[in-house]
Amino acid sequence: MPDQVTPERVAAIAAAARVPIQPGAEARIAQAVGPTAARFAAIDLAMPLEIEPSSFVVVQRAELDR
Repeated sequence: MPDQVTPERVAAIAAAARVPIQPGAEARIAQAVGPTAARFAAIDLAMPLEIEPSSFVVVQRAELDR
């Protein structure tokens, strides 16, 4: 699986998101998240997104008016 969750990837993503994590936490996070990420990759889950996210707000407001 080419997209394994490694401690290095966890550290890079946390740094890019400016989320401080304690030294050594990268390995624990990778170990905790790895199995779930592997299951999602195994089933090749497709989660389509709307083309225009603003349409969600229109639908949500219409539901509130009911």
